[in-house]
Amino acid sequence: MLLFAAVAALFLTTADAAEPTTTPPAQVRYVGETMSYSLHATMSQSIAGDDAFGRRISQTSAPTSLKLHERISITKTTPEDLGMHRLGSITATVDGAKPVNKDGQGWTTVNNAGIVLHDSGKLGGLFLLPLPFLADAAMHDGQDLTVGDTWSGQLGTKLYGMTARPHLKFSVTAERLVGDTRVYSIDATGTVPMKEPVMTTSGEPLGYATGMASVTAHLEYDRANRRIVSMRAQLTDVLHYKGPTKRASGHVKDHQQCEVSLDQEAAAGTQTQADDPAPSRLP
Repeated sequence: MLLFAAVAALFLTTADAAEPTTTPPAQVRYVGETMSYSLHATMSQSIAGDDAFGRRISQTSAPTSLKLHERISITKTTPEDLGMHRLGSITATVDGAKPVNKDGQGWTTVNNAGIVLHDSGKLGGLFLLPLPFLADAAMHDGQDLTVGDTWSGQLGTKLYGMTARPHLKFSVTAERLVGDTRVYSIDATGTVPMKEPVMTTSGEPLGYATGMASVTAHLEYDRANRRIVSMRAQLTDVLHYKGPTKRASGHVKDHQQCEVSLDQEAAAGTQTQADDPAPSRLP
């Protein structure tokens, strides 16, 4: 069940609208710019407690492995926000099940502070991870970065199961040159409230699990071009569930980790032009 829930979450989760913030300086993006990201993630879950009939549950689902690829095309730039059209694909696998392959597209608006204002289509969930960092003021309010800098803020989007955007503390730990590009190493840690449906491997619903999750991330960030070069992120939690009867209660443990990387051509600094900078929407 985790396999198909993961695929559904990745393609059906959309970002909530957020209020625009004060307008910072103009974006460095340009209409027609394209870039591609690849992502690999693993998700696992265990449940311990009682079902609706008071029967004991102790189960660990087989980990789900996800491979994603996304091509992002900038379709609009203003001092306030960015518009994007995105094409993506995902392959989800789990031991003992046939891999699930899906293609999709989406349209997203991100404001200058890196908050996802609007998202539609079928590329939600983990596909949203690189997008906030494309905004001019997404990191440290757009200020120059120096080793030792620290600041706090919310990630520009929330993912499946999150009831708010994660609140993170960022710290610049190193900087280096990659070719002609100056890349900053940034560590982030924080928490986020969670609420997710719980189901046994046999398909029995157990209600909703709630609680707080811990988030850690390591980012390699290209400040000049306002983009993530690579990112490793991990989410862990212990959530408590209550089901349709008083007997159904227990806890759920989740572990999710992912690696995001900019494709090599873009990482080397090569700029590309979109084939269709203003594609028509799905019917």
